[in-house]
Amino acid sequence: MHARFETLPDQRRSQEAYDTAQALRERPGQWAHIDSHPNLNRATNQGHRIRTGKIAAFRPAGAFEAQPRSTGDGTADVYARYVGSLPEQEHEDRP
Repeated sequence: MHARFETLPDQRRSQEAYDTAQALRERPGQWAHIDSHPNLNRATNQGHRIRTGKIAAFRPAGAFEAQPRSTGDGTADVYARYVGSLPEQEHEDRP
């Protein structure tokens, strides 16, 4: 171990996540493919983090819906949409 004194770097946020969330906000209610993963478990995890607002760009919790979809070759895609301003009945429509 060693001590090297320097200025603490800025915390980095994923600009890509913020750009994606903004694009979804600009087209409320429309599903969009937002990511691909090597397996369904990772896609499911990302979808959960989006829906619950664990990813800061997708807050407040519940403002976005996200659904993982298996591609058939072992990989999986994530689809999401902004629902913050939609009537409740439209939330039930799935891709």
